[in-house]
Parts: sequence; C-alpha cells; structure tokens
Amino acid sequence: MNRTRTIPHTLYLLSSIRKYRSRKPVTVRRRIPVPMLCFVVQGTGVLTLNESVHSIGPLQLFYLPPGTFVEAAAKSGSLEYYLIVIDARTAIKRKGYWQVAGSAELHPLLSRGHVPIGDGKQAHRRIEELYDSLTLRSGTWPADPDRQLQSLIDFIIRDLAAKQEASRADDAGIDRCIAYMRHYFHEKITRNTLADIAKLTPNAFCRSFKRKTGLSPTDFLNRIRIDHAKLLLSPGSTVKDVASAVGYSSEYYFSRIFKEFVGLPPTLFIKRERLKVAIASRWGLQDNLSSMGLEAVAAVDCYKYPGIGEAEHGLRILAQLEQLRLAAPDLIIGDYAHLAYYDEFKQIAPTVILEHTLDWRATHLKIAELVGREREAIQTFHQLDESIDEARNRLNRANGTKTVTIMQVIPGLLRIQGTIHHPLNELIYKELGLLPGRSVPRNKMRDEWQPEELTAVETDQLFTITFGNRNEAEALVSKLQLIPETPLSPASRQPGPLFVPNWLIMSWTPGGRRRIIEQVVEALATPHPARN
Repeated sequence: MNRTRTIPHTLYLLSSIRKYRSRKPVTVRRRIPVPMLCFVVQGTGVLTLNESVHSIGPLQLFYLPPGTFVEAAAKSGSLEYYLIVIDARTAIKRKGYWQVAGSAELHPLLSRGHVPIGDGKQAHRRIEELYDSLTLRSGTWPADPDRQLQSLIDFIIRDLAAKQEASRADDAGIDRCIAYMRHYFHEKITRNTLADIAKLTPNAFCRSFKRKTGLSPTDFLNRIRIDHAKLLLSPGSTVKDVASAVGYSSEYYFSRIFKEFVGLPPTLFIKRERLKVAIASRWGLQDNLSSMGLEAVAAVDCYKYPGIGEAEHGLRILAQLEQLRLAAPDLIIGDYAHLAYYDEFKQIAPTVILEHTLDWRATHLKIAELVGREREAIQTFHQLDESIDEARNRLNRANGTKTVTIMQVIPGLLRIQGTIHHPLNELIYKELGLLPGRSVPRNKMRDEWQPEELTAVETDQLFTITFGNRNEAEALVSKLQLIPETPLSPASRQPGPLFVPNWLIMSWTPGGRRRIIEQVVEALATPHPARN
C-alpha cells in the first residue's frame, strides 16, 4: 500500500506590527518571548543579541528568535524602526484535512541577528504596506495581513536562498584557490591566476575571498609564506635563501612583510631563543615569560593609574625608561597599554607591542613565538587545564548550586563582573563552572553602580577586589553594611565579603590564574571555621 508522505508547512500569522520613533538616544533591554522581525528605517546604534554585537543602520533587518536577550542602544538622535511579532505554526495535511500543530520557528535560513537582504528598499515598501493595511491608512479595502506577512517572509527567504546558492558556488572556487596557494606558495601567484581558478572576475574574486576568509588574497598568501618562513629560519640559514624558498624575489620586501606579521625582523627571529627580553606591561606579562623558563631582564609598568598626578607620573616614566636602558635588553615586549611609549622603547631596543585581545592564551602564545618557547607554552596550557579540571571537580562536590559574585570596590563606585569578555569572567564562570549570582550580568563584561543605587544582590559568596586607597574602600564597605539587603549587609544572611588580590590583573597570566584557582578552592571547597 502506497503512503503519501506528509510534508509540514509553516504558516506565518501576524500577531502585531508596531512602528517606533525616537528623537533622542534610547536604550532598550528585554527578552524576546516570540519570533520577531525588526526593520530599521533610519538611525544608527548598537544591537546586542545574547553575546553577539551588531551595528544598527538604515534599511537593515534583524531576526529575533524566542529566548533572545536584546539590548539596543541608539547612537543617533533620531531612530525609526518597525517591530513585527509573528505567530508561526506548523500545518500538516492528514486524511485530506489540514491540522495546525503548535508553534514553530521561522524558516531555517533565518538565524539570529542581521538578515542580509539584497533590496532593503523593497523590504521597506512591503513592511510599510503591511503596517498601512493593518492600520487602514491606505484608503482602500484592507488586504489580508497574514497573506502580506507570508509574502514578505517568502521574499526574504528567496533572497537568502539565492545568496546562499551563489555563495556555495563562490566558496567552491575560493576553496580551490586556497588549496592552490598552499601547494604553490613558493611560486609567483597573480590575482588573475587565482580569479581564473575561482571562475570569477578579479574584482568579484577579491570580494568573495575576503568575505570567506576575512583577509585579502595578498594577505592570505603572505601569511602562508611567513608561516613556512618561520619553520625555515634557523642559525644556519640566510634571510635571502629563506625569502627565495617561500616565494619572495626580494630579500628586503620579505623582511618588511615578515616584521609586519611576526613583530620581529627575520634576523632577530633567528636569534630569538638567546635574546635578553624586557617586559613593559600593566598585566604582569613577565609571569608569562617565567612560566616558559625565561626571566625578564627588566619589567616596567608605565600605565597612568587613577590618582597619580601628571608630575608624579612623568617622574615615574623617566625612572622606568632608565631601568630599561640599564638592563640593555635585546627585545622589549609591551602590552597594548604601552602603545603610547613605542617610540621611546624602540630607541632602547627593538620593540613589539602586542595586539589587544581578550584571549589570554593568544597573548601567551604570541610571547612564546617571540622568544622561541612555543613547546613550553603548550605545556603550560596542559598543566593549567589539569589544575582547572581538578579544581572544578572539587568545587562541584563541595559547592553544589551555590552562586558566586565578584565585585570591585572603587571609592564612589561599585562594579560587578559579568560572565563574558574578560579572562577572569571566563575562568570563574566557564572554566571552573561556578554559578553566577542573580545580579551578575550575563551578556557583558560588567555592570557599574553608584553605592546608593545598589539593590539587594542574591549570591552565596561575594569576592571583593579593592582599588585605590584601601582605607577609603573599606570605609565604603562599612557604609554598605549599614544598607539593608545589600550583599555586604548582615541582613542578607550571606557570608561576609572575601577581600581578594587584583584578580582582574592576575587572570591574564598562567601563574596568576593558578593563584586565583587556589584561592577559590580555599574559599569554597576547603573546610574552615566560619568567618565573621
């Protein structure tokens, strides 16, 4: 007996459509309960969907699936947008009758965030017609809004499907080009050759290549060549021979590109394992060197901390620069906080300023590459991961479902660390698996509060970091203890705050992270007498 396969269909029913206008910058925070489309008519701003950040611009469409936490901040003085609330249902035909079964997600081609439609003006016209028909502003017999919504979504899906199909064809050509580059990197490769392989015009090829890889074809090829050059450069090699071996006809051009990608000229890279290295860091990156078995010949910190006057800071800089001169390093490695001092540093020794990244491991690996300690860096990661696994198991057994909050106490200001966008947040809530207190922001680095604005914070353990004058910070803590139902108040029936060192700084280095882990385990998983 033949059975006809039943194919479900998705029906898009319009719940509501609203038009919003604002003449001044606004901020919106809400969680989305049902599928929504947001179309921006005019204005600019930033839209955060869970942990993903998007720029807002005119004629842009965004899909907001159920459960999305939205935080929108308008930058321009005038913002206009439509919000379309959709009731999506699945319809199945059985025995000649259509049955509607529950709610459904929108089309699988629609993913959370920006929807890259090709014709924003036509989308605007369709949305405006939908809005006008529902509000009877068109002056004619109203159209069926559900049909109009269905037509709008079909238009969006057709546009996305066409883009996806074109992208697949382009991607196949780009993949062939990448394979060609990896195999023939040591030969002369032209843009026209690669465009022919991809079966695209040269301009279309460059656009498609950057869309897929994030780099121009030239930068991508240079990266392949430089990676091979790093393997070939050794005390027994010459820069000229290595340049030729990886596809560069000019030794000088190769040296310039190598320094641009690596930070060191190839002549210094060859000697990197024997260099005397100085560190200029706000984050204590000399600890990174120590974990690799290499001690910095000097470690300076030129950052201007709050509360330090200009005259005092100027004298401090002079002393730090003199310390570097006396150490006579072969190489200075600085973090991004020292970019302003690059010119002064390079008068003393070749200098590399590390790019800013929130990934402390990437910073550690970059330092390891500069000093020829890649193997030691990987070993450090393995040892630290073992410590984290052991600590996480102990905390799970001892801590259960208890929550943790980290608060910075600054004179006149309180900051509560979030769960993302900082090495400390990642360590506490992701790697160690501790549960955040209710006031811990889930989708940002931190929240800031004036002491008088702070409401009750529900947490089982509060770790407190102090800045500036310790006496002033403790006075603020004492003042907070007098406010009913604050996290520091006895009325909240929580353990008193644990004052800890500057975990924010420590979390950037292997040794610092190891000490944080030990302190957390000591506080949460080690039996000790009750604290007063």
